[in-house]
Amino acid sequence: MNSENKGYTLAVENGRLQRKQEKIFLKPMVLYIPQQAVEAVNGLLSDLPDDNLEGEFVLTVTNNNNGVSVDKSFSSLAALCDPLAAADAVKELINIVRGYESDEETNVCGW
Repeated sequence: MNSENKGYTLAVENGRLQRKQEKIFLKPMVLYIPQQAVEAVNGLLSDLPDDNLEGEFVLTVTNNNNGVSVDKSFSSLAALCDPLAAADAVKELINIVRGYESDEETNVCGW
């Protein structure tokens, strides 16, 4: 059986305006490096329109191979822009998603 790696999607959404930016990572383990996680989140935030920077924000990690998705809410842009909070949230969400993979026979994302 040949499994195609569909990777993980990291997404940021403004809860008030329902505007979302996302990026697929075929090797999501790179997001365990705090600086890489912060750069990924900041990159998604910079792609949001300027009128989209108020209200609650939701950070989401989705395993595109099995559809498991988890998210974390942030009360403001400032809370999500905190480097430590962003890096920790990305790592926490990936760990939760990976927990659902433990029963699968194959792991196509490299773990």
